Amino acid sequence: ASGRAVTVQTPGGTGALRVAGDFIAKNLPGACIWLSAPTWPNHPAVFTAAGVEQKSYPYFNKATNGVDFEAMLNTIKRIPAGDILLLHGCCHNPTGVDLSLAQWKQVGDVIAENGLIPLVDFAYQGFANGIDEDAAGLRELCRPGAELLIASSFSKNFGLYNERVGALTVVAENAESAQTALSQVKIAVRRN
Repeated sequence: ASGRAVTVQTPGGTGALRVAGDFIAKNLPGACIWLSAPTWPNHPAVFTAAGVEQKSYPYFNKATNGVDFEAMLNTIKRIPAGDILLLHGCCHNPTGVDLSLAQWKQVGDVIAENGLIPLVDFAYQGFANGIDEDAAGLRELCRPGAELLIASSFSKNFGLYNERVGALTVVAENAESAQTALSQVKIAVRRN
C-alpha cells in the first residue's frame, strides 16, 4: 500500500535470482552475496554467471540434523554492511531444515543493525506449513524502512512447472526509491 514494493515477472524463481544477481552486480558493485552452507547447487552458478562474488555462512549441523544457529548468527554479525545475505524462505534446499520464527527475528535484528540486504529465495512457499505460515520469516524482515529482494517461484506451488512462473520483488525504503530500483530491474530483465 505504501508503494515500497515493486515486482517484475521472471522465468521461474531461478530467473528471479539471475535478475537479482544482475541488479546487484550493476547497482551494488563490490557487494558480496553470502550463501548458506550447504545451499541449492544452482545458487553459486547463478551468481557466478551474474559476476557477483560469493562467500558462505554456516547453516546446517549434521550432528543434530538442525540449523547451526549459533555459528550462523556469529558469522552474519561479521558480514560487512551493504553485502547481500541470501536466505531460504522455507523448505531450505537441500536440507529441508528451516529457521524458527524466533530465529528469523534474531536474523532480522542483525540485518537491520548491520546494514545487510537480504535476498530471500522463496521457491517453496506453501510446501512447509502453508502459504501464509511460510511467509512468517519473510515478514520478520519487512520492517519499516528495510530494503530487501525476494525471488519467488510460482512454478511448483501453482502447478505450472513447465511454464516457469516467477517474480522478483524489490522492497525499498520508500516509494520513490522503489521506482528507481524498478527502472534498474527492468534494465536487467531486458538484458536477460
